[in-house]
Amino acid sequence: MKVFIASEFRCNIYKGEYYLLPKAYFIYQRYADAFGKVIFCSRFKKVDKLSGGMMKAEFIDDVISINSLAAVILHRYDSLIKDRIIDCDLTIIRCPSIIAYAAGRVAKKNNKKVLAESMCDGWEPYWYHGLTGKIIAPYMHFNMKKYVKNADYAIYVTEHYLQNRYPCLNKNINASNVMIEELDEDVLNRRINKIEHMSKNNIKIMTTADVDVISKGHRFVISAMKELKENQINITYYLAGAGDQSVILKQAKKLGVDDSIVFLGRLSMEDVFKYLDLIDIYVHPSLQEGLPRAVIEAMSRACPCIGANTAGIPELLDKSCVFNKASSKAIVNSIKTILNSDMKKIALNNFTHCSNYLNDEICKKRNKYFEYIKKDLNK
Repeated sequence: MKVFIASEFRCNIYKGEYYLLPKAYFIYQRYADAFGKVIFCSRFKKVDKLSGGMMKAEFIDDVISINSLAAVILHRYDSLIKDRIIDCDLTIIRCPSIIAYAAGRVAKKNNKKVLAESMCDGWEPYWYHGLTGKIIAPYMHFNMKKYVKNADYAIYVTEHYLQNRYPCLNKNINASNVMIEELDEDVLNRRINKIEHMSKNNIKIMTTADVDVISKGHRFVISAMKELKENQINITYYLAGAGDQSVILKQAKKLGVDDSIVFLGRLSMEDVFKYLDLIDIYVHPSLQEGLPRAVIEAMSRACPCIGANTAGIPELLDKSCVFNKASSKAIVNSIKTILNSDMKKIALNNFTHCSNYLNDEICKKRNKYFEYIKKDLNK
């Protein structure tokens, strides 16, 4: 079999070979393992040096390199996409994505089967990106509704949120892209001991997200830090993620909390877990999400977690640990609330709930669905 995958995850080209970051690599590899050769339609970048962690995507058989999203919207890639889709058994569109919508449109015109993967909300990632984002948000949202609704198959990363917002008329499943291999009871025991000995006036918190993505909401945490400091709650904020740090640092200096910001850069999963074990509370202030892997990873380390009421976050956390998004005051109140709560109980609940996202169980469900799709394609 052969599949056509349309996405906007960037792919690096190094010495004529294709390389992906681990998150994208493992997602695409599972499709290759299930369906065979991959034709990959995305944006590509030639590099002279590979950044750390990049993985060679040997499963990519051929590519369509997209150089202009505006040209995609104007249908200028349709002919090229059609030529490749015609020879494929299945078109996989990873939504929201301008490239995915084009592939979905071409596939349907040519009576080719479509699998839609709903990764996150089609509105919020764009709405919070300035004027241009607000212009394109309606286009992204309504096209996602259209192409997910009419897809032959669909996979959602959430249990309820994306299904309710972007329903598919045909058989679908939920399967997160998180990869928690196992849960270790020693991790929980160490967390309970840490909570019993923590100082509630000197708190370490963390967010895992690229620091130059405005919709990830770091700025609201930094604003909250100033008010918490005035209330004798000193925060050290660990930020794990790549990107330009200058905007965050400028805000932190203006508010007088720059000495409490620790930029960690992009971390390996091993190092992410090391810092999660160090901190007291994980904070996810994002304004746009699907089902955040970072929160589930924190839960697997029995971290007390708080998060914005965005997309699938409330599916993961207790109501008392969810705050209104885009509000530094809400974060202040949420941190105060969790510090005065039974943090050991919250840690236990998070750790226990994380068992629903173990990789083995999710893979079994996803692979069973892939078998259903393959049988349907072979009818």
